[in-house]
Amino acid sequence: MSYHWTLTDMANYPFLDEAKEYIIEKGPTLDDLQTELDEVVIRAETRVLEAIEDGKVASRSLEDDIQREDELFSYPVARMLVSCIADNFLIRRYALGEAERVSERLTSEETEVILVLGEELGIPGVLNNDTIFLSFIDYLENTTNLKGPSWKLVNQDLRDGQVLIKKSRYIRIIKENVMLNIIDELPVAVNDEILNVFSDYIENIQKRLESSRFKIESLDFGRVETNLFPPCMKYLLAQQKEGVNLSHDARFALTAFLNKVGLNEDGILQLFSESPDFRADLATYQIEHIIGEISGEGYTPPGCDWMKTNGICYDPDPLCNREWMGHPLTYYSVKKRGNRKEVDEDKDNP
Repeated sequence: MSYHWTLTDMANYPFLDEAKEYIIEKGPTLDDLQTELDEVVIRAETRVLEAIEDGKVASRSLEDDIQREDELFSYPVARMLVSCIADNFLIRRYALGEAERVSERLTSEETEVILVLGEELGIPGVLNNDTIFLSFIDYLENTTNLKGPSWKLVNQDLRDGQVLIKKSRYIRIIKENVMLNIIDELPVAVNDEILNVFSDYIENIQKRLESSRFKIESLDFGRVETNLFPPCMKYLLAQQKEGVNLSHDARFALTAFLNKVGLNEDGILQLFSESPDFRADLATYQIEHIIGEISGEGYTPPGCDWMKTNGICYDPDPLCNREWMGHPLTYYSVKKRGNRKEVDEDKDNP
């Protein structure tokens, strides 16, 4: 499917092959960015800060070719700024912010443009009567991280090896693809010269990053002994620290477990504020639903069989493998009893 990408298109979708070629041919040098193209660097910094603070890079109205070029050239500069810091959470948050911007832009595009963009990203779809046909192989490869039941292949309209989806679902798949591609590509290599040129911008981004993110180490677990958590919960907490977007199932399991072992709603909300796709209103609703603030009765954390079935049982240790062990709460309870016994024995043997 052939399509001529305009400069506006390339500014909106700067990961296109044509956009990359345009940047190579006409993009600014490092000296240019230092001397005469402040607007490009300022816009690049804004892209990163918007991703950090809003979870989305805002689209801009581009009135002429100068603005279009500034927008296009700011994309690789933003990637350099993120790479200078090379923080996993920042990389994921920035990737999500760019993907959100792309998703929003695509909702107002003609279907032809969306299909061409999908094809360039390796997700070729075919339009038939307002429905997009997508190879089930491409569908599976590009929905690995979309964990909700509505995304499972068994719940799709599957005909002759093709999955039939609405345009909105196709855009969601493109968004996921864009985000993962950016994560895979970052950080790019930077040298001392780049670090020196962008030092002021880097410092500002780091300050805003640290003020916006939550450190798990600062969370008050009270008498909750995280060192006694089962391997699955330790792993999920570590993933949160790295800024990984946990699946819906993983978030449910971790929330219900933390609630039962004594962490309050505010503490759980703080914990999930480390997620790149964090939205306080949505997270609060989900947490209150799980712990029973809305329904009046909280959910019991899932057992080990459920964790295994949903792919969130990680690195089981000898205690996990005991025949009678069937629940993360049981693991924690056993460990706590053992810990108390060791403390009592120490008291008896000064």
